[in-house]
Amino acid sequence: MVKHSDSPVLVIGLGRFGSALAEELTESGQDLMAVEADRAIVQRYMGEFTSVVQADATDIAALEQLGAAQFKTAVVGIGTSIENSVLTVANLVDLGVETIWAKAITRVHGEILTRLGAANVIFPEQDAGERTAHLLAGTMRNFTEFSPGYALANISTPKALAGKTLQTLRIKDRYGVTIVALEHDDEFQSVDPHTELREGQNMIVAGPTERVDNFAKRI
Repeated sequence: MVKHSDSPVLVIGLGRFGSALAEELTESGQDLMAVEADRAIVQRYMGEFTSVVQADATDIAALEQLGAAQFKTAVVGIGTSIENSVLTVANLVDLGVETIWAKAITRVHGEILTRLGAANVIFPEQDAGERTAHLLAGTMRNFTEFSPGYALANISTPKALAGKTLQTLRIKDRYGVTIVALEHDDEFQSVDPHTELREGQNMIVAGPTERVDNFAKRI
């Protein structure tokens, strides 16, 4: 099970990326408000998420009325217009939203979003939306697919695995992934079967992309 944030997340734009992300967050138990300008799309997702509203996020007054300033985390999934994406991120920055994630269409677009104040810029399609949900939820802190079908992830050790050795947990047999290193004193160190896990400790997990993804969901 994916650990979720106590604070609701603001998701702006319900295209392929935004809707996939919102669905993943909802399945993990995360409260969210989804904002979409297209009435037909709003009607399609009505009832599926905690809250779905129709609004133009490029209008800062509309965001203020929705209470956007009260959100600590926002995700801008607008992918049809670079101008709308930039204006929306700028509005969120002006409203004081603490952490902003934003989808970028091009590298230049991404650089602009970063300069505006987006803490995390994503170049996704649907699978990236699913993995970003894990990052936002706090279970998976980093994810790298370094070769086709094979990935490394930095995952925070949950309470369920804490106080047990790798030999006892049998992670490879149960999940099909391998814990290759654990963080000690701000650096990662190799492990052996007798290594004991601590709650909140960062671990580097390697394996087939789908299995790494599933492992992050289930722990």
